[in-house]
Amino acid sequence: MRSAGGGASSVLPQSLAEQDALHWRDAKFRHFRDEMDSALAQFVYAQEWADLIRYLQRMQRILTKYAQLPVIPDKIAVAKRLFQCLNSSLPSGVHLTTLQTYELIFSRIGAARLARDLAFYTEGIFTLYRHASYQVKPVLLDLFERHFVTLGAGVVPCLPGLVLALLTAMEDVGSEYHARAVRQLDQLARDAPIGAFMSAVWGCLLRNASVRLQALHY
Repeated sequence: MRSAGGGASSVLPQSLAEQDALHWRDAKFRHFRDEMDSALAQFVYAQEWADLIRYLQRMQRILTKYAQLPVIPDKIAVAKRLFQCLNSSLPSGVHLTTLQTYELIFSRIGAARLARDLAFYTEGIFTLYRHASYQVKPVLLDLFERHFVTLGAGVVPCLPGLVLALLTAMEDVGSEYHARAVRQLDQLARDAPIGAFMSAVWGCLLRNASVRLQALHY
């Protein structure tokens, strides 16, 4: 197609919705969706925490099998099951396997899709730090660092929860968790809109007594 001036017209980049629609029509995506639906259906039969780990591992195998597709079928149902696996009453093995599954998902969908879908993918992730074991905490901080702190302006909808989690990590004074949390807060202060960042910090200071001291120190 050519413009009125005779030159070739520029091709407009596809929106995420248009890109996703193309993937949905892919025959491989239909197989992906069917296998994911089958994996999700298993969760209702879980009798013990070991069942959850097996179901999560099956989900991971499916995600790896279709790694070339940057979209997730039934993403809200997937997010719901992952959120349930972050319950504080479950052992760290379930939490670790859940975070590994999030890592697979976030790495494949990319920053733009994650920013668009923050509302359901972040449910339960930030509050996990409060009751996370020492094995889980570094993995959780890795997830924050790789996929949330780097979102720039896209992080704004989840800033209150992310800042609260990082201030909670600052409780471990003298530990690697404290230092990593401070570095991530510093990066958010640089890269996210400063007004939104400061609003999140002040919100934590005013409404969360458990992190008030850390917020004041920061």
